[in-house]
Amino acid sequence: MTSPHTRRARRRAATLIAASALLCSLALHAKQKSDALGSLVTKGFFPESNYPLAASSSFDPSRGYELSSLIELGLANNPQTRSSWFNALVSRAKIGEAKSLYYPKLSFTAQGGYIKTFYPTQSGNLSAVTTDVIPDLELEYLLLDFGRRDADVRRTMFLLEAANLSFSRNVQKTVFAIQQSYFAHTASLSQRDAAKANLELSRTILGMVESQVAAGLGTKPELDTARKMLAQAEFDMAAAERNVEVTLGNLRVAAGLPANAPLKVLPGHAGSQSPSLDALGSGVDLLIDQAVKKRPDLAARESEIKASRAAVQRAKADFLPKLSLQGDVSNDTYVYTAAVPPQSGTYYGNRVGYSGFAVLSWDLFDGFQRVEKVKERQAEESQARADAESTRLQTTQDVWTAYNDSLKARKRVAYADSLVASAEENFKSAQAAFTNQLLNITDLVSNQSALAAARFEQSGAKADYLTSLAALSLAMGNVPPPRGTGVKPASL
Repeated sequence: MTSPHTRRARRRAATLIAASALLCSLALHAKQKSDALGSLVTKGFFPESNYPLAASSSFDPSRGYELSSLIELGLANNPQTRSSWFNALVSRAKIGEAKSLYYPKLSFTAQGGYIKTFYPTQSGNLSAVTTDVIPDLELEYLLLDFGRRDADVRRTMFLLEAANLSFSRNVQKTVFAIQQSYFAHTASLSQRDAAKANLELSRTILGMVESQVAAGLGTKPELDTARKMLAQAEFDMAAAERNVEVTLGNLRVAAGLPANAPLKVLPGHAGSQSPSLDALGSGVDLLIDQAVKKRPDLAARESEIKASRAAVQRAKADFLPKLSLQGDVSNDTYVYTAAVPPQSGTYYGNRVGYSGFAVLSWDLFDGFQRVEKVKERQAEESQARADAESTRLQTTQDVWTAYNDSLKARKRVAYADSLVASAEENFKSAQAAFTNQLLNITDLVSNQSALAAARFEQSGAKADYLTSLAALSLAMGNVPPPRGTGVKPASL
């Protein structure tokens, strides 16, 4: 008959085994639900991180969207912008991970089990049966590491700064992509209107020629020419309709929607959403200087240089020792039964053990691993500096190109406006002369074609000018929030 102490020890071992079985069953349950066991244990402790621009993420198919609301919608839904935001959250979590090494580490282990062994003796085999339950509490505290943890924390903080700046740059790129697609779509709408007007004009001219032919005042070649121009106008109309659909699909994707989403666009006054060229500055040298100071991606490269420098210091710190405090407290509850024929005995007890050490560790030689690691980190720092210089040069090129493109686009708008005015006047004169039989159909069609081409040129020139202004703002890293929107990318 077993003693009460034996029964208590066996119950403790059974409890430990049951707990292990419970953990195994939980792990199996988690696997069946395609979820990690840790998610079940920590359920409710870690809520999902929020995206700061998701307030207007819901898409309303019945609503009409102008440029400002499209930018709000795009910033909330664009997957690239969201990805860069959550990348910044990863960097922020890494700071906490690096700081965790400043705290002591406390861990718990428990062992419980049963073992039966035999030992040969002069009087026969000694059989020993032992039942143990051993909970153990371990403490480790790093006291001195000669700058390792400090370098790790500084590195992660600089990386977080770079990630935040990259997020701001992605916001600017998203805004520009929406503006570019919006201007292209509004231009296609204007060109469709011009194509429609040209089609109606072609039908009118054909009717006039048919009347003249019926009255014996026109010829069949003139009629064929008028019909040919009508066919060309119908083709231009179909091409314009197709271009509207293509640019609308591009705008939907830029706003973070599927290309076939039922998006309703309100053209509005696109010119009021972009600053004028004069408002951005009068000298390209000044604009370049401002861009070098304001571009988020260039500032991100500078933060990456600082992070690389901290990584070099961290690698050099590995040549120094570490001093830590280690402690241990354990409790061993046991039942020990031994038998040597014909005698046997049972022993039980409870032992508490503890230990405490100050541990100095110092890697003296590791096959030059630390040496090569320092060289690697130094090369990464040099690479980061080269990347920053490349980004700086790219910034100057972006501003230089966008500025000159804006100048050219502004002149193109002035030219297109004068071209339309001249073409309209010439066509009115030609139409009157044709009605009075002072002009043949060929000259009238020529003036009609010139008017249609001028209207197409005017629509494209205005869109290109607005796009060039947006591109210049993007090149300078200064994308102002459009009127009417609650989103302010510069403050994120």
